[in-house]
Amino acid sequence: MKDEKRTIIWPDYIDSKKSRSEGRKIPKKHAVSSPKIREITQAAKKLGLDPSVEKYKSYPPAWWEGSGRVIVDKKMKKLEVLLKISNLINGSRS
Repeated sequence: MKDEKRTIIWPDYIDSKKSRSEGRKIPKKHAVSSPKIREITQAAKKLGLDPSVEKYKSYPPAWWEGSGRVIVDKKMKKLEVLLKISNLINGSRS
C-alpha cells in the first residue's frame, strides 16, 4: 500500500554516473558521483525528514544491483528533496 506521507529515494535518482533514462532525476551538475545510502540518510536527517533505510531493496530497473533505498517524510516536493540532499552530500564531500 502506498504511503502518501512518505517518499522513496533511490541512490540512482541523484547519481551523476546514471543517465536520465537509467533513473537520474536531477540535472547532472547537481548530481553526486556514486551516492551511498549512509550519505543520503545523513543528509535527510539534517533536513529533518526522519529517514528510514531499507538496505536490501533493489531499484526495479536495475534489480540485480541491490542498491537499497531511503524512505523520508514528504515535507516538500520530491525534486526539491533530491536537490537538497545532493547539495548536502556534495558539500560534505568537498
